[in-house]
Parts: sequence; structure tokens; C-alpha cells
Amino acid sequence: MILLAVVLGVVAVVGLVVVAITMSRLGDQRARATAAEERSTQQASELATTAAALEAAGRAQQAAEEQAAAARAEAELAAAARQAAEERAAAAEDRLAEFAAARAAAPEGGIDPEVLWTLEQARSERTWRQSVAPGPDTVSVFADASDPLLEALQVELDAAREDVGAIVELEVDLPPGVTAAGSVLALRAAQELLAGVVRRGEVTTLHVHADGADLVVAVRSVDEDGAPVPTDPLALPVSVDIEPVDDGVRIRDAIRPTGSEEPTSEDP
Repeated sequence: MILLAVVLGVVAVVGLVVVAITMSRLGDQRARATAAEERSTQQASELATTAAALEAAGRAQQAAEEQAAAARAEAELAAAARQAAEERAAAAEDRLAEFAAARAAAPEGGIDPEVLWTLEQARSERTWRQSVAPGPDTVSVFADASDPLLEALQVELDAAREDVGAIVELEVDLPPGVTAAGSVLALRAAQELLAGVVRRGEVTTLHVHADGADLVVAVRSVDEDGAPVPTDPLALPVSVDIEPVDDGVRIRDAIRPTGSEEPTSEDP
């Protein structure tokens, strides 16, 4: 019995030792597993941080490339605008040189502009009576007109409106002192500009305004969709009196300085 008890005690001690060793090993394995899991989590975090940094770097590079492209486009636009401005300046200098040469070569004298303006008013009155007047006995719009040029321009618009059926409007700012020659050129230019576009546009507007001593006559028209209808430029020779501009003409020195009088054919 004593021997059996000793054997059982040894077996129990061995079992306890085995259990202790096993528990120790399990603890080590759990510690290693925990450390491995922490390392894995840290590596995943580092990978996510690296990926985020790479993505941010990619976005920054894309933004830099877009900014560089925008800068190149702005530089190209600026270069094109500068070239266009230089071309316009060169063209303006050429026109001024041509005007100066034409003025130097222009002979003195010529047809009395007062006579031409009187004839033009007669033609405008005939147009009014044939196309605009409500009746044959209606008093002429020129009978008591304080500004015959304004009345003549309005007659052209009213006649075009009656003839074509489109909307034709007048925007005018005429100062006092428009010369007879300026009146003739303004009326004739308006007639020709309107004739070239009024049948192609839905709404046409005649603009007449002063620019310093010059008078600018322009016609702008749009179709039924609101798209611009180009105005046909007038085929004009080089002249000191009139030059083509966008959508019209510029009549030079068409307005007398304040206080001066219209010269007549009797003046020396």
C-alpha cells in the first residue's frame, strides 16, 4: 500500500509538471500570436498610410499638371491677344497712312454738299410718301423737322419695316452740328447697310452715334433664334471722309465744332 501511494504521488507530481509545462507553452503561443497580430495590424496601418500618401501624391501631381496646362493655355491666349493687338495697331497705322495720302491728293473744291443733302432729303420724302405716309395729302414729316437727318433715318426704317415685315429699330444719338456732307454719307451708308441685311434678319437695329468729331453708323441684326446675322461690309475706296468699321462705317469730321458754322459754296 505504501508503494502504491508513492507511485500515485509520483504520477500526480508528473501530471502537475506536465500541466504546468503545457500551460506555459500555451501562454507563450498566445503571446506570440498576440505579437504577430499586433505586427500584422501595424503593417496594415503602415500600408494604408503609404497608400494614402501615394494617392495624395498622385492627386498633387495631377493638380500640378492641370495648373501647368492652364498656365500654358493662358500664355497662348495672351500671345494670341498680343499678336492680334499688334496686327490691329499695324492695320490702323496703315489706314491712317492711306487716309493721309488720300487727303493730300484730294483736289480742292468739288460738289456742294448742301446741294447733295437737299437732293437726299427730297428722295427720303419721296420714299416716305410712297411707302410710309398714311395718305397722299398727309403733311410731310420734313415740313417742320428740327433734325432732317433723324427724320430721314426714321423714314428708311419705316420703309424697310413696311417692305420686309421684319422688326427694324433705331438707336440714335445725334449731336447738333452734323454737317451736310456728314448727313449725306450717314443716310446713304444706312440705306446700303440696311439693304444688305434687313431681309435676312428677324430683328435689325440701326445704330448712329457720335464719336468725337466722327459719326459712326452700324447695323446689327439677329435671326429668329437670336443668332447674329453678319452685316455685309460696304465696298468703299480709300477715303479721307469714310472708312469701314465693324458692322458699319465711320464718317470722319462729320460734326462741326460747337460755335462754328456750316461752310457754303460761296465761302472762299
